[in-house]
Amino acid sequence: MTSRGLLHPGGIVACSVLLLSGCAQGTFGVSPSTVLSTVIMAGEAIGARATSSDSRTTSSSRSGTARYPRSPAPSATVSRVLGTADEYVGVRYKWGGTTPEGGFDCSGFTRYVFARHGIQLPRTSREQSRAGQAVPVDASALLPGDILLFAEPGESISHVAIYVGSGEIIHASSSNGAVNYLDLGTNRGAWFVQNMVAARRLTSNGRSLVQGLRYLTIPGLPLDPPDRAPAPR
Repeated sequence: MTSRGLLHPGGIVACSVLLLSGCAQGTFGVSPSTVLSTVIMAGEAIGARATSSDSRTTSSSRSGTARYPRSPAPSATVSRVLGTADEYVGVRYKWGGTTPEGGFDCSGFTRYVFARHGIQLPRTSREQSRAGQAVPVDASALLPGDILLFAEPGESISHVAIYVGSGEIIHASSSNGAVNYLDLGTNRGAWFVQNMVAARRLTSNGRSLVQGLRYLTIPGLPLDPPDRAPAPR
């Protein structure tokens, strides 16, 4: 499949470009309120949302309509990050959770995993959408270790996941109830593809690309709500 595999039909491409542009401008002095207002729109609601089980890229679970290019091998730093994320598969989802003992919410999970490798992220997905460098929401542009940000139509960013590569993510998902892998080429993965609005790169050549927390933190933001993806069945 071409790089359109991760783009939304019906005009969402233009919206994604604007969103990423807004995030990138934030790196160069745009106020937090301006960046936040840029990223809160997710575009038009598109398509029906069918459900399917989470999986680790098995041919039987794929929808048959979405294919993703094979990602290059991750760097040594990203390999360590992904190995750490994998340690917590099965840890329960908990709203507001930030530890494996107490459970994770989506941004608590990404923050904890990257912190173990010296990459400090702010608390919420909205704040994390400003971290590092903007990446096009395009299958061919994504690399293992990027974070993907999601927002439902007309709402603010409310979910974040780590891109594992080759169309697969790992995240703490309320609709699944735990930290788990998800193949974006499945029917359940289609909900996340339809609501993907931004991607950020946090590390390159073994160094962090993340700005200081003082810059990234936006006081008073609420914690991320549970995702509303279809539950596995």
